Amino acid sequence: MAHLVKLSDYVSRYALDLNHYPSQFTRFKKERWYYLKKQWEQTQGISIDDDDFFEEETNALTIWQTLKNKIMKRIVKADDLYELESDERTQKTLADLRNEFLQTIFESQVMWASSSLGEKSNLDEHYLKNEWLYFFCVTVPENYFLFFEPIVYIKNAELQLDIVLISPSEVLCITVLPGQELSVFEASSERFWIEYINKKREKRLSPLLSLTRMEKVIRQICLEEGKTNVPIRKMVLSPNSLIDNKIQGTKVEFIDKRNFSTWKEKLTKQPSPVKHDQLKLTELLLSYCQTKLAGEEDLEEEQEFQQD
Repeated sequence: MAHLVKLSDYVSRYALDLNHYPSQFTRFKKERWYYLKKQWEQTQGISIDDDDFFEEETNALTIWQTLKNKIMKRIVKADDLYELESDERTQKTLADLRNEFLQTIFESQVMWASSSLGEKSNLDEHYLKNEWLYFFCVTVPENYFLFFEPIVYIKNAELQLDIVLISPSEVLCITVLPGQELSVFEASSERFWIEYINKKREKRLSPLLSLTRMEKVIRQICLEEGKTNVPIRKMVLSPNSLIDNKIQGTKVEFIDKRNFSTWKEKLTKQPSPVKHDQLKLTELLLSYCQTKLAGEEDLEEEQEFQQD
């Protein structure tokens, strides 16, 4: 479960103290799962050794496959996330419990990435329905820091990036290329690619434009801070379609229907713990990200809602 450190231009508590909140969120997840499972065990009259739930990322992969089309409809307070009616608990399997747990943890991740203890941003609830945000939050291990559609301010200009993952050893710049089932993209160095769908040709804006912009922005930020050797990988994801790569010499990885499962499995098997340089790089990128808060009226409405 990756740490969602920045979502769009929302306030993020990770930006306040990156050394504190990752460990706090990890502890929060483990404690909530422990108490939730204990409640379930008491109603079932059994005890299950499930301490490896947070170690085996394959659990998250399997669960994501079954949950990716479900929609999280609202954010609720952390204290209310795990209140289950007794009759519901008796009917739940352990797999059901895990599914519910991951849903609520995802909601908590979004909440942490759009508010702090004293501030909040106006969350666009489409993020709660975003399949790719859910995928990266739940599937990717917690030794990654996730920037999802961040807006950076550099050289007097605002630029929105796509997906940036900072691992213990490198930066991944990722663009998703939506395509129809088994359509074929003809990759080229042109501004537009061609998508072949049932013998029809459709123009699609090249994802390389976004990837090039992301790489340039991150390298420029690193250079301004004296970091010249940060490894950056660029990736195009198109899990439903095929990519016919006809570009010579490009340093972009194309992940399509043929190798998406293999890529996803490798992504979850990064054994290194969070490193000092990774934290510093994440802090650096956060410092260039824009943040917009809710207006005073919105804050008053939120306070009234919480009091109710």
